[in-house]
Amino acid sequence: MNETEFLIGRCGLDLVDDFYPDDLPNEWRFDYYATQFKALCLPIDTQEDLELIFDELSDSEEVFELVLSITNEQLNDINTLNSLLDSVSDYKADFTLFCELEQAPSQAIMALLAEYRLSFQSTKQLVCTLSVEALAGQWLYYNHTPVLYTRESWDEAQMRNYIESVSTINKQSVLICQNAESEALNKIRVIAEILGC
Repeated sequence: MNETEFLIGRCGLDLVDDFYPDDLPNEWRFDYYATQFKALCLPIDTQEDLELIFDELSDSEEVFELVLSITNEQLNDINTLNSLLDSVSDYKADFTLFCELEQAPSQAIMALLAEYRLSFQSTKQLVCTLSVEALAGQWLYYNHTPVLYTRESWDEAQMRNYIESVSTINKQSVLICQNAESEALNKIRVIAEILGC
């Protein structure tokens, strides 16, 4: 029996398909988004008000995964990484740090990240101390909740094929569809539910 549960979301709050009511204040977008979807990816150096988002998450009892993404360059420059982490270190239990890896992080980088929830993705098999899964042509490395990240725009058959191919992970996982609009996210969620994910 499949035990995978997908928390589905996108990158950024800037949906353009009439998702938000016209009169919704900008600072309420996250609240509105979180009523519909269970995951969100933002760059760690986002212009969004992360403190407000962390406050909203702490006040909610709903399951929601905030993913903060970092570039490969930011990850591998220890001074830049330190600076970026300083702004979110008080909330390290409230988000997963995500990066698409080109090479395995150094021991010094991994030591700096020791207390963070991590999920990395790569097209290559790398030597890493984190748990590892090979799914849909990607290698996932994680210590808490795995994040599957895709840039693809799919039709319904492709959505179903992708969900089936990654559902073997058999644990709660985050599925981030980079620029999907609300209609596509809802279709992915329905397909996952029909497939028992």
